Amino acid sequence: MSAPASASYTPNTQLRYGGYLVFRNLIPSPMLEAQAADEFSQITYGAEHSNRLYADTDAHVTRVRSIVDKMIPYSLKWNERARNWKWDVAVVRSPDIRMYCLPGGKIVVYGGLLDRARLNDNELGMLIGHEIAHALREHARERLGQLQASQLDSSGTIPQLFGLADLGAAPLGIGSRLLEMKYENTDETEADVIGSDIASRAGFDPRAAVTLWDKLAQATRGNRDQGFIYVHPYTPARRQDIIKRLPDMLPLYAKAIGKTVDALPDYAGMGRPRRKLAGD
Repeated sequence: MSAPASASYTPNTQLRYGGYLVFRNLIPSPMLEAQAADEFSQITYGAEHSNRLYADTDAHVTRVRSIVDKMIPYSLKWNERARNWKWDVAVVRSPDIRMYCLPGGKIVVYGGLLDRARLNDNELGMLIGHEIAHALREHARERLGQLQASQLDSSGTIPQLFGLADLGAAPLGIGSRLLEMKYENTDETEADVIGSDIASRAGFDPRAAVTLWDKLAQATRGNRDQGFIYVHPYTPARRQDIIKRLPDMLPLYAKAIGKTVDALPDYAGMGRPRRKLAGD
């Protein structure tokens, strides 16, 4: 169901993900998910012991978890292993505007995303769907393109895949590899399409993807090294691609909330885009 990427959407040359498919099989999915779970535990341990982990009953956590719970049923068709994932959510106290979903359904949200970006629920739903899609499609496995086979020791142990183990230098132990990750256009397009499909079916307005990425671009473009909008490059071409797919996503959203497309209210002046029929 993925859409073609725009030819003007230039891949990042620092860390390339889509071009290393030959390396994917070096790390089987079960091993990838097990390591992600271990590194997620290290994140939550470090955050909790520095008093930076929001409690499960905190409004930050319950808001994110309620959205994730709505999306899980619509995520399963995109990865046969997802039915057995142990989904989990951690929200950490931080001014940073950032979130990610690791393979296996481990979701980390930084408080700044909720407190500073001021996303509405439709926007947050579109973002969570996007990040879940990255995990479902195992885009992180292309990190193997940056590793040498010789780094696998005799027991088959993988070096820190996501760079999360060092709990000393980086905030919350998030290592440089994850912070420096930049997706390619093919990964972003796939996550846009699949994430919007998941979120729309779960009852979140796909038109919010446009205002979401506009907000994130405004809020994080000043940090060219680790800003969210540079991890997920947002160009005019990508913005237009999102808009072009709205006619496919709006019927899914309308059905989820029990309305027809014609009955949907306006959103941010975008109206209710439809596909043009031949002869129109």
